[in-house]
Amino acid sequence: MALLLSLMLGLGLLLVYLSLTTPARPAPAPRLRQPGKVEQLLHEAGVEAVSSRDFLLISGASGLAVCLGAQIVLGWPLVSLALTGVGAALPAWYLRNRADGRRAALQGALADAVDAVRSGVRTGMSVEEAITGLAANGPAVLRPIFRDMARDMRLSGFEEALGRARDRLADPVFDVVALSLRMSHQVGGRNLSTVLDGLAGTVRKSVQIQREVQAQQAKNVLSARVIAALPIALVIVIRGVNPSYLDAFGTPEGQAVMAGCLLSVAIGYGAMLWATRLPAEERVLQW
Repeated sequence: MALLLSLMLGLGLLLVYLSLTTPARPAPAPRLRQPGKVEQLLHEAGVEAVSSRDFLLISGASGLAVCLGAQIVLGWPLVSLALTGVGAALPAWYLRNRADGRRAALQGALADAVDAVRSGVRTGMSVEEAITGLAANGPAVLRPIFRDMARDMRLSGFEEALGRARDRLADPVFDVVALSLRMSHQVGGRNLSTVLDGLAGTVRKSVQIQREVQAQQAKNVLSARVIAALPIALVIVIRGVNPSYLDAFGTPEGQAVMAGCLLSVAIGYGAMLWATRLPAEERVLQW
């Protein structure tokens, strides 16, 4: 018993000694949560007031509305259920189109913004002053970004404000602009006007190429939409003009066949969009 108490006392003293002499380990830095696909889509579309949960609720309500509408128009339960998925995908389709349009508008406005900064520097203004001027007189789509950037420059400096604006826009073209401005700010403003001249030309050429490619892609997307919508519109028209002509699809077997046809149309439409998609612009410039 005495030996056991002695061992416990020694162990306790050892633990006290180690607790007093061992340096404290720094707490691990918290990992930044990566945004999910829904959050990223909402951010790219510029929809900040809608959360991921709200988006899912809207998608569910859209699918239910399409299901009820199809049931009222066609009266085929299996077909209505098949169209529920199409209705649920409509909000995501709308946000994707909005995100693409917003990105195109932002990239076009960036070219004008770089021209404005270049003109301001040539008249003797600093880059900070030129960007502050853009917060009030720049392209309308970029004014909120430049307003936040002007505020961040007053609070935390030019490079920190530039990095935050880069994170907000999350655009490869702006990455080039931000990196060029950052390098010019670090090296000095001796050749800043020359750098801005080359940067303005690069941005405009990049935007022009993107618009030409998107114009070609729009033709293929329009063709896919017409081909996908034609059989559905034809069924709705026939159902309204001569309902008895489609009585064969009123049976469960006929509805299953019709649902399978709709599924094949949806798969074909998705395959056409996938085949005509543009390669995504990757953000390869980091600091």
